[in-house]
Amino acid sequence: MVHPGSIVILDFGGQYAHLIANRVRRLGAFSEIRVSETSASDLKGAAGIILSGGPQSVYEKGSPTADPGILKLGIPILGLCYGHQWLAQALGGKVTPGKTKEYGHTVIEKVGESSIFKGLPEQMTVWMSHGDEVTTLPAGFSVIAKSDVCGMA
Repeated sequence: MVHPGSIVILDFGGQYAHLIANRVRRLGAFSEIRVSETSASDLKGAAGIILSGGPQSVYEKGSPTADPGILKLGIPILGLCYGHQWLAQALGGKVTPGKTKEYGHTVIEKVGESSIFKGLPEQMTVWMSHGDEVTTLPAGFSVIAKSDVCGMA
């Protein structure tokens, strides 16, 4: 079981899970890091779930996964890098190798409305680290940001 009201970071093997947890704590929320395969039943009571990055491709055999039951918990989920790609694929979207890899500081541009960007500028510099990209969104999703290289950032 998770600490009630915590933000849980599911770690897909990326190098930034602890940095994400630290940032969440600095924003005043309790955070926990769990392995990506943590069962959905163990995540009940969390305030939110962040899916971390990872070095593999979601379409490769044996790549890390999460319990699809997390999608039915009614808890907000934020996917970052690999987590973004896993989430898209798990919900019926498509992930393919990108034409160009992005690594390091990258400018993204808001192209849709989302409360996640409330109070942020139309363009901002973020950290990107990926070679794959979501090329088809799952039903019901919309693009809210893009970079010069990635149309669904």
